[in-house]
Amino acid sequence: QFLYFIGCRLVTGREEGKIKPTKKYLMAAKDFLYGENDNRSVSSGSAFGGGKTISMFAGICLLVNNITGPGVPSIPNMFAESGWLFPTLTCIVVCILSSVSAGMYCEAMRMIPGNEHFKGRIEYTSIVKHYFGDRMFKLSQMGLNGALQSLNIISVIQSVQVMDQAISAIFGKSCGVNLTPFSLSNSNGTMGASTDIWSCMDANGLADGNPWGCHCVLSIGLIICVFITIPIGRWNLDDNMVIQVGAFILTIMCWCTWFIASCWSTNYSSGDWKIPAATDGSESYSSQAGVLGTILFNFGFVTTIPSWVNEKQPQVNINHSVWFSTWLCNGIFFWLGISGCMAFQQFLAGPATNECKGIDGVVGSCGQNILAVFTSPELMGYYIPDVKDNSVANFIVQLSVYLFPVAAVLSSIPVFSIVVKYNCIENGWHPNLAFLWGVVFPWVISVPLLYQPGALNQFITYTSLIFVSFTDFIVPWMLYYKLHKGYVDMPVDYEEEEDPLLSGGTEQESPQGIHVHWAISPKFGLSSRTKAMTALVLTVFMAAFATGGVVTSILTSATNSWDCANVDFEVG
Repeated sequence: QFLYFIGCRLVTGREEGKIKPTKKYLMAAKDFLYGENDNRSVSSGSAFGGGKTISMFAGICLLVNNITGPGVPSIPNMFAESGWLFPTLTCIVVCILSSVSAGMYCEAMRMIPGNEHFKGRIEYTSIVKHYFGDRMFKLSQMGLNGALQSLNIISVIQSVQVMDQAISAIFGKSCGVNLTPFSLSNSNGTMGASTDIWSCMDANGLADGNPWGCHCVLSIGLIICVFITIPIGRWNLDDNMVIQVGAFILTIMCWCTWFIASCWSTNYSSGDWKIPAATDGSESYSSQAGVLGTILFNFGFVTTIPSWVNEKQPQVNINHSVWFSTWLCNGIFFWLGISGCMAFQQFLAGPATNECKGIDGVVGSCGQNILAVFTSPELMGYYIPDVKDNSVANFIVQLSVYLFPVAAVLSSIPVFSIVVKYNCIENGWHPNLAFLWGVVFPWVISVPLLYQPGALNQFITYTSLIFVSFTDFIVPWMLYYKLHKGYVDMPVDYEEEEDPLLSGGTEQESPQGIHVHWAISPKFGLSSRTKAMTALVLTVFMAAFATGGVVTSILTSATNSWDCANVDFEVG
């Protein structure tokens, strides 16, 4: 009431009781008492982070790289395991929900005192702390670090594996230091590389088994990826934009190459290209359990949104950038996922079952993604012999596969690391400690997981269902509910639509050169009560959906075998 009185008398010059107690006057009173930039909530002159320089195009490149990054090559696996119907519907729903979630988070972020039009700087966990206090702040810290570090670990695993394959293609083998030497056997006896401390193997010729399976190996591919990525983690987010734009262009070139190569698959001539609408789980390689986790993993970009908003140019429209990026990525998933599944579905291991239909007469393990086809001479000879036998076409396909981890996967690792680092520094961590935790730690924890059978798909499924669903969907919706629940609880004579601050006004009313952000446009005429209830329903829905996904995935994976060398699996 004291703040309200000051807002009425000293800021507006009007008597109490003759104006409606809208949030505009309460915020004006707070600015009068504590200054326009209230540093108790928002940092406007931060000692970390970059300037507000990221353009709309660079921002779209950043968002698309984050969404597609390490997940695109494994999207065909999901369609092969589950059919096309449920993955398609889930992609569309999650695309819409993630876009709405990002918009709601940004609106809650903009409404924090001192951060109107995002003029200050505030990161993910501090936004949660402002609305929910210390307890939820600690929970959000766990969720944010769990989500982003999981995304980093997944990116590391795929980057290193593909880099080792690239080295093998160029030099014949990739070598490394085996920190846990123990014996693995195949039909020919003990594999020597499994017991040697220093060993070399052809990462593209694993039909007879992987001697590094279940071992902790410091490979040359790992060392190269570390030296490429960790120095970039020292940069600010806006410094990374040149890399993001370049990676975006190179990634599109890689995707186009894969699509063209898949069009030459022998599946089309043999009639084996058809994808069922849905699988019923009657076969060991069919399940619906991996769909939600795989798609949530790819759309787990909301945690990076606050850092991007803090450094974007003021005139950049958040909704236009986010919705364009998510629908573009959705189209990419359908384009590459369905075409890749039609071309190579017998070989692709499902994200939940880790099994595939198999190929008659071909011995070897199932592939974790379509890159395994392009890096195997035997599989290329079976699926796309015309491409394999053409030296130019084969070179272009191989080049695209080995550029991909550098162009797309490695470009996403520094972004997630920088966001973790930003949040740690904002919450009092020493910059060097934040660097070690955000940038170095994911590489350390990834070493034992690099060559575990099925680790990549299983890690994607569980971390997405547990961490990504919480930090990228549930938390933003809870923030939006809290924000608009506060408006509903204001005095009964309050009408939100009469206040241009809360209704958004019009474009003409916004400050010159600055776009005013709203998750749901005022043109729809929705009340705060409706918005709050919408966010609450979405929260309950996602919590139930994620819980069901975790249970289903546990039941499915409980029946999977664990074969370190993958040598006992005979396809067909």
